[in-house]
Amino acid sequence: MRRATAASIVSLVLAAVPACSSQGDAATNANGGGSSNKDGGGGSGGTGDSGFLANDSATVGDGQMSDGFDPDAQCAGINVQATRTPANILFLIDRSGSMNCNPPPTTQSDQCEQWPKRADASQPSKWEITTSALKTALGGLSQTTPLPAVGIAYFNVGDLCGYPDTPAVPVQALDVAQVNAMTISLDSTYAFGATPIVGTVMRAYAYFDDNATSFTGNRFVVLLTDGGETCDPDNTQFLVNKAAEAAAVGIRTFVLGAPGSEPYRAFLSQLAYEGGTASSATCDHSGSQASVGDCHMDMTLPNMDFAVELQKNLAAISANALSCELNVPEPPDGGTLDYNEVNVMYTPSSSGQATTLPYDDQHPCSDSSNKGWQYADNHTKIVLCGQACADIKSDPQAQLSVALGCQTQGVPK
Repeated sequence: MRRATAASIVSLVLAAVPACSSQGDAATNANGGGSSNKDGGGGSGGTGDSGFLANDSATVGDGQMSDGFDPDAQCAGINVQATRTPANILFLIDRSGSMNCNPPPTTQSDQCEQWPKRADASQPSKWEITTSALKTALGGLSQTTPLPAVGIAYFNVGDLCGYPDTPAVPVQALDVAQVNAMTISLDSTYAFGATPIVGTVMRAYAYFDDNATSFTGNRFVVLLTDGGETCDPDNTQFLVNKAAEAAAVGIRTFVLGAPGSEPYRAFLSQLAYEGGTASSATCDHSGSQASVGDCHMDMTLPNMDFAVELQKNLAAISANALSCELNVPEPPDGGTLDYNEVNVMYTPSSSGQATTLPYDDQHPCSDSSNKGWQYADNHTKIVLCGQACADIKSDPQAQLSVALGCQTQGVPK
């Protein structure tokens, strides 16, 4: 346990590289550096000839792909189950005393600050709503593919301004044992004390950075608070700067503002913006007024139901944490991969009927009109674009596969 002071956190510095989110990198790489051209672009084997010997091949389905796609009646290929880049998520949960209050309209935030107690015992407190919503979110995440790794930390530690050096439950694969460990942890934690946001988030960044080799895939810090920094307020801008550095090395920061955080919207908005999870490119992160900012997930607006908004936002975070990136599979038995003979198959969980996503380099990958995929990172990655990415993220149980050895199906030129 540590206290969040300037002296203790200034020494923790993440390597600074040009700031851009990993989502932005995917879109940029998919369209830049020549990697969006499936006819080679620096990749090997793009000759147009099949990269497989006959004895290395297996028919894809019955030779007829879905959507009426029959690239070649004689075509034989390999259908490889695709694995999306996994997510690693560390939840940072505010357990300060004000979380004991009923949320508005039962108890207004200013009243809660004066008397941080539950006014109506028949209604749940912010803490009870939060723990319930988290359990629901964990249940959903545990059913996604690939299985994410998830952990949890609380602030404060010691009922004052202490912050955790390591998570209460370390980030590990969200199997049944991990879900049970997190549920037990949530059930055994109570709300009391101050709000050391700066130290807690900095230690979360350090945890991911120090253990980078242990985490394959994308890394996310999810901060939920019903207030602002109460232990080290002079270093909030320091934290905002570090959030940008963390995003630059692949650690993005989601921020959820619960009722009580109204006076700190500017800080929370800047933290989300610099952390790479802004609600929009034009959201207000100016910091012009302490109570103005809308880049974070703000659950304090008039007529909002905290419980409903929290469930919705946690579901959105879970979806956003799912990746739209696939590794280009290696051809079997050391064969040569022809990049003109790669197709991506998508099977929705609702129908179980596979469809073929087209290769589309006619539109930017980030464009919602793009319903297909592109190559990225010198043909080592497949990036699902636009609406295709959105569809995949909204269907965590969907299956993806990559078919090798049949002519790539693209959008009409």
